[in-house]
Amino acid sequence: MRATSVHAIVVNTQTAHARMDETSKQIILGITRQFDTPQLVKDNLRVKTFYDCSKLTPNDLARLAAEATGHLDENAFDMVVGLAYTGILFSFAVARGRLVSILATDGSLIGTSVKDRRVLVVDDVVCSGTRLATASEQLRSMGANIVGYACIIDRSAGSRHPMVSPLWSAWEGEVVDG
Repeated sequence: MRATSVHAIVVNTQTAHARMDETSKQIILGITRQFDTPQLVKDNLRVKTFYDCSKLTPNDLARLAAEATGHLDENAFDMVVGLAYTGILFSFAVARGRLVSILATDGSLIGTSVKDRRVLVVDDVVCSGTRLATASEQLRSMGANIVGYACIIDRSAGSRHPMVSPLWSAWEGEVVDG
């Protein structure tokens, strides 16, 4: 598994990423790994580009949370639920002082109840949206009103699960070796 350096970001000018500043672009570049051949990352998903969000600092997470959700009205949601394990750190940055709970991999909720709350569901990278869709079904069964979804990287290219909408992301698309 040989990673190559990344030299260029492909920006979809139809998205908010055309407005992304150079510092945020450099943060995305810093977590991007390109491979010569597709690598297995999880659940039979093979990719040539991998985003290692575990390398993000608290300041990086705060900046990317502002990129993804900074445009939302202050009253758009009451709380954030991060998906274990990958959405936990980003969920605190997105919450901006609101309540945060974690949806564990076994479907249990760690933290404050979601009953009768407007919930924003958070993960780090979205590929198909299936994980978010499953989580939203679980949270709705607990009484949550899902108002949307947020992630650092949306690599679904518009082909995500129809239940996962609206989805706000700091970055949409791929990074390519240039």
